[in-house]
Amino acid sequence: MNRKMFARYPIGNPERKWKQDNFILAVSNPGPTGLEVRDEKNMEKTRRGVETAVEAGFNLLEMLWASPEEGMEILRTAERLGAKVSYQNLRRFGGMGFTKKFLNEDNDLLGTIRDTKAWSCISSYYVYDEPTNEEQRKVTRELIELMERECPHLLPYTVAAAKPYYVDTLADEVSPAQLSFDIYPFGNIGQTLEAADQLDKANFWYYFEVARRAAKRIGAPLWFYYQGHQLFYKPSFDRYTFTASRMMANAALLHGAKQISAYVEFDGYVDPATGGKGVFFEEQKKLNEETAKLGNTLMALECHRVLHDPSVENLTKYAKEWSAVACPFSESELLTGELPHRISVSELSDAYGHKYLMVLNRDYRMENHYCLKLKEPACIYKVSEKDGLEHYEADGTQKIFGHLSAGSIALYRIQPVEKEQYLLEYYLEKDVAKKEKKES
Repeated sequence: MNRKMFARYPIGNPERKWKQDNFILAVSNPGPTGLEVRDEKNMEKTRRGVETAVEAGFNLLEMLWASPEEGMEILRTAERLGAKVSYQNLRRFGGMGFTKKFLNEDNDLLGTIRDTKAWSCISSYYVYDEPTNEEQRKVTRELIELMERECPHLLPYTVAAAKPYYVDTLADEVSPAQLSFDIYPFGNIGQTLEAADQLDKANFWYYFEVARRAAKRIGAPLWFYYQGHQLFYKPSFDRYTFTASRMMANAALLHGAKQISAYVEFDGYVDPATGGKGVFFEEQKKLNEETAKLGNTLMALECHRVLHDPSVENLTKYAKEWSAVACPFSESELLTGELPHRISVSELSDAYGHKYLMVLNRDYRMENHYCLKLKEPACIYKVSEKDGLEHYEADGTQKIFGHLSAGSIALYRIQPVEKEQYLLEYYLEKDVAKKEKKES
């Protein structure tokens, strides 16, 4: 069967200069967190932690709440290893939305940029962490605009606080280059959940729908922090395993995310005692490898709707809001019938009209089998997480059969039978003028 190549282009908020070329796999901090971390023992852990993060397959290292001293160790090691860094120095610029603690005398972002311009590993500056009020959002926007004047090729990074209101206001008042948010359901999130229900009744799904719509509204890539291990200070409603992390990360992909970041507090994939390989290292590395293989295709796709089986309910204070945004199965463009228990599906497409289905097994304990019924006969191609390429699945069928391990996803392209049949692959074209000429 013939294979056709289609161009994809860098994506980004049209109001901002920075654009995203490729899928990003980030980690919140590859070293021990804390502004007071500066002794030599922790510096050695940081050096090992960066090496472990790179070996695990992360391609962006964030300096979340790192001390300036720890930050320098991250820079030195990342530069040596050829890794990319999102630079943060709360002693010189930025802030944290939920604290009144005085972190720096003034926002010397400009001086920081000029002092660190020799570091080729820096691809982003973390301008503000979760701005929550109007003044903080105003400062965040000013810092973003300063970066656009000084270094428009670098990302002015910020993240919304984990509530729908903050996601919407950050999008509308700041209009960031990317819209990033987090939610960590395996802990105290102001909601009582039962282990038997898993995340069926969690606010998790409502938060995602709000963020997906907000990102689409401003034309920015959606980014997401998923929980990478059990947070020791937050009791969980259920026994935690890494398949829960896999499911949360894949839920982001289901909603069209173009970056996922493992939120860890120097634990999980990394050993907190040494900075070496931790208890989840192999599982984290496998997740990163599989996502990276799918990443080229994911960057070409836009998510149009997310569909859940009836077990997804929202019975908390957001029940009314959830009912207003949840997409009923009847609105599916491709599917008919009903979805199996704990199966969620998103419908996506590329710029050329090719249609895709992504299937998520929300069950993080057990594998799941499914049969999806198509409205029209189609040829089915599956994008493999092993090599990132399309593979022929079925011809002229109205059913897609499959099974997924706990927390896993599958990505299919649905080609009408009357259309020309071919295997499809994307390549990155950075010459945006070609795209504009084609569209005109």
